[in-house]
Amino acid sequence: MKILYFGSDAFGVPSLEELKKKYHLIGVVTAPDRPAGRGMKFSSTPVKIWAEENKVPVYQPEDISDKRFIETLKTLSPEFIVLISYGKILPETIINIPSCCSVNVHPSLLPEYRGAAPMEWALINGEKETGITVITIKDRVDTGDIIKQKKIQIEDTDDIFSLKKRLSEIAPSLLIEGLEDIKKGIRPHPQEGRPTYARKLKKEDGLIHWEKSATEINNLIRGVKEWPGAYTYLDGKYIKIYGAIPVPGGKNKLAGEILDVDKTSIYVACGEGMLKVSDVQMEGKKRMTAGEFLRGYPLKPGKIFSEKR
Repeated sequence: MKILYFGSDAFGVPSLEELKKKYHLIGVVTAPDRPAGRGMKFSSTPVKIWAEENKVPVYQPEDISDKRFIETLKTLSPEFIVLISYGKILPETIINIPSCCSVNVHPSLLPEYRGAAPMEWALINGEKETGITVITIKDRVDTGDIIKQKKIQIEDTDDIFSLKKRLSEIAPSLLIEGLEDIKKGIRPHPQEGRPTYARKLKKEDGLIHWEKSATEINNLIRGVKEWPGAYTYLDGKYIKIYGAIPVPGGKNKLAGEILDVDKTSIYVACGEGMLKVSDVQMEGKKRMTAGEFLRGYPLKPGKIFSEKR
C-alpha cells in the first residue's frame, strides 16, 4: 500500500513509524524550514528530521496549490494520503489524488473540538475525556466521515505535554485499523452531534484572570503550558506560572492576592478557592521552582498578581 504523508508536528511521528513498518511510505510533505530561536537559524520540522533519518523523500512546498507540486504528487500514485498536524488546509486537487482516499488523524472526539488546538481547549475547558478520530478529508476542516474513533480519560494530572504523548501513542494502531477498514470496503459514517470548535491559541489566551476559580485557572495552566504559557504580572513584571494545584481557602479575599508563602509554594486567592503555585518564570529569568524564586525575590502576603503591568 503506497502512503503519502502530510504533517509537520512531532505528534505524528509515532504514526509515521507505524506506517513505515506496515506499508510503502512514498514521501512526506512538511512545512518549509523556518528561522527559529535567538540565533534565527533555519530549523526543520520534526517530520522532516524523521524522514531524512529514515531515508523517506521529503517535499516542502511554500504553496501546496502550486500546479507543478500537484503534478509531482500525482506521479507518485499514492493509494492513501494521511494527514496529521500539517497546519494547512489541503485543496481538493490534492485530496482527490489518492486511488483510495485521503484521511486525517484528529486528536478529539469529533465533531467536538474541530480546529487547530483541540487538546489545548479540552484541557482549558476542564473536559474529562477526549480521544482520537480518524476521518476522511473533506474541503471543510474536520468535517469528514468517521472511519475510527477511540476515547480516553483526561487525568487531573494531565497537561498538554502528557496528553499529546498519550494521544500520539494510541493514534498509530487506530490509523492502521482505519486504513485496513477502507481497503476492505467498510464505509465510514457521518459525524453525529453538535460540533464545537477549537480555534488556534492567541498570546492573550494565556492571561490569567484571577477572578475565575482556582480549578479554572489550573486548567488554563495545563492547557497553555506549551504555548503561550499562563501569565500574570507582579510588581509590573511579566511572570509565567507553569505548575499549580487548586486548594481550599481564599474565601472573601481579593482575587490575585498572595495569601501566604512557604519554602516551596506561593498561595494565591482566586474567585473561588486558592491556587498553590509551585513552578514559575519571571521575564528575563529561567524557569524555576517557587522555592527558588522566593529565595531571590522574597514575597510577603498582601502582594497582588495583576492582569496588567
